[in-house]
Amino acid sequence: MWVILSLISAVLLGFYDIFKKQTVVKNAIIPVLFYSTMISGALFLPFVLLSVFNPELFSGGFMSKLYIEPITARQHLLILGKTAIILCSWMFSYSAMKHLPITVVGPVNQLRPAISVVLLFLIFKEQLTVVQWIGLVLALVSFYLMNRSGKLEGIRFKSNKWVYMLLASAILVALSGVYDKFLLSKESISPSTIQAWYTIYDFLMMAVLFFLIWLPKRKEQPFEWRWGIVAMAVFVTVADVIYLTGLKQEAAVVVLIPLILYGVRLVVSFIYGIFGFKEKNIRSKIIPLLMVLAALVCLCI
Repeated sequence: MWVILSLISAVLLGFYDIFKKQTVVKNAIIPVLFYSTMISGALFLPFVLLSVFNPELFSGGFMSKLYIEPITARQHLLILGKTAIILCSWMFSYSAMKHLPITVVGPVNQLRPAISVVLLFLIFKEQLTVVQWIGLVLALVSFYLMNRSGKLEGIRFKSNKWVYMLLASAILVALSGVYDKFLLSKESISPSTIQAWYTIYDFLMMAVLFFLIWLPKRKEQPFEWRWGIVAMAVFVTVADVIYLTGLKQEAAVVVLIPLILYGVRLVVSFIYGIFGFKEKNIRSKIIPLLMVLAALVCLCI
């Protein structure tokens, strides 16, 4: 069951990447995130209120999975920490997505498992297997080849701040993946509870940025409403709940979930980049794409 859940989540996240690209091009990023998080928070707020005032509604069956359980102040702070990590990642990712082709963003974004392996190696001194070393080398080579492909479009990775933002986002997402497992297993918080409070805190943080940073400078950073913002909120919220539900299952092979999630998500967004956005130099990006997918397999073994 966790494999099916991971596949569904991956496809939804692939479409989320597509809508994200459509909404941020020639548009202010902070209001896009503000309205998107407001919609996500609105989707969960009724479940939070019903869980408090009418918990009997969630007594059995599928509804029990939507129950927002009471948590301690410490657990609220932990979820707040997760929210801060993801929000910083989103700010970097959206800024990069706005200025880079999705066929470049996708493969670079999906180097997250490689970054996770490097972090584990540097921080926790974990030993890598031969296959994982091969995966790490493949990831580095694919990054180099993507750099060469990017030069054809005037994108030089060494001097491009958007690429650095993309890498910073990938590092933060890699950290958040470890954080999710900690909240689910060590703290025993349900997926729906994590997602509900995360979306609410996410909206509150974005509201601060919206009113204090963007609103006073709105003439310098014009915003245009696009219906893709609604689609973004719905797709990412549903995808995250499904992902956390799969991760929570005891039978879930944790190392395979990133492989399914990143691999399918990458393919979906890459294919749409070719046919939907009509992006260029696709042939030079195919080999790096295949190498990233191979690296994902090696790193998750």
